[in-house]
Amino acid sequence: MNKAIDFSALIAAPEGVEAQSLQQHAQVVAWRRHMHRNPELSFQEVNTSDYLEARLKAIPGLEVSRPTATSLLARLVGGLPGRTLAMRADIDALPIQDQKSCDYASQNSNVMHACGHDGHAAMLLGAAQILGRLQSQVPGEVRFFFQHAEEQHPGGAQQMVDAGVMLGVDQVISAHVMSTLDTGKIAVLDGPALASSDRFKLRVYGKGGHAANPDRCVDPIVIGAQLVGSLQTVVSRNMDPHDAVIISVTKFDGGSAFNVIPDSVELWGSVRCFNDAVRQRVPELIERVAQGVAATYGGRCELEYIRGYGPVVNDPVVAAPLRGVVEQHMPSAQLEAIRPLPNSEDFSAFLQHAPGAYVFIGARSAAKGIEHPHHHPRFDFDEDALLHGVQLFVHAPFALNPQA
Repeated sequence: MNKAIDFSALIAAPEGVEAQSLQQHAQVVAWRRHMHRNPELSFQEVNTSDYLEARLKAIPGLEVSRPTATSLLARLVGGLPGRTLAMRADIDALPIQDQKSCDYASQNSNVMHACGHDGHAAMLLGAAQILGRLQSQVPGEVRFFFQHAEEQHPGGAQQMVDAGVMLGVDQVISAHVMSTLDTGKIAVLDGPALASSDRFKLRVYGKGGHAANPDRCVDPIVIGAQLVGSLQTVVSRNMDPHDAVIISVTKFDGGSAFNVIPDSVELWGSVRCFNDAVRQRVPELIERVAQGVAATYGGRCELEYIRGYGPVVNDPVVAAPLRGVVEQHMPSAQLEAIRPLPNSEDFSAFLQHAPGAYVFIGARSAAKGIEHPHHHPRFDFDEDALLHGVQLFVHAPFALNPQA
């Protein structure tokens, strides 16, 4: 954490931003609760995007468009020279039945904002409203991305990139409420923040037959069982110990009867990395180990490797001023040092086109009974955290622009 950075060369946000964000908190909470009651799945965010579009169009100075059917781009051209900053919030929900007992619980069966995306959208909408009032004092251009389909691969971020939203963007940031951090704690890492997420399917071929005569068979279940353990040598014997890699076999499928050895089985799994160069090596290593083990027992393998989201890696030049925002302009928050998380998300698609940073905003409150993890049917977050998200987004355009 770099506390020695000189912030004197950065533009200061106008006075009164904290007061404005406090005054607006009730409205941000109301927006969040409306979206929580009315969640929509990835690529189906029709009403959510309509709801956000109507409110964005009511903000003077914003140019609002639809890069895709259910995403939004709002542009604010400030009155001062400066860079172009993109700020992103995801808006989709998950296929989970909401089990909370509160007046803003989901009204849609088996659909729930179980990851906080309703809060992200409300925070960014609140920041857009405040920055719209300050347009003449805002440096550069601010683009507000309300992104669809973060939860479902191939993800909405890449679709927005393909639609051109990143053209001319100098820096990009996003934030996520966290059930593992207490409200008031903010984490802004340098370097890796989130892991990549790829998946694989290994089909193991042997020779089936009667379970009473295994000597006449090539048992793919035995080969698969050996592979579950042997795949761990991809990490333990092929990777630098300083490069974190996770390989998990999560599904083993094969066989149809208790007395029959099948011809083939399938193993499914997940791979997570923090380093893209390391990530590129993994498929070849998995295939080499799998073919070697299968050949030892007289079988063979076929590997299907599906690339998912890339790692989210923060640029220190972007991250440091955001830490300065927390230290200087967010009196009810403080920085927290955490390690990179092995979770993944598609914000990485934006980072392929501009340096940026991903911020973790604490939203857990034991006192309020808000402690369930993300993707849990009783997930909720402390709505006091919405204030911190609004403040971070409002101050970011000023903190990330050098003085003219």
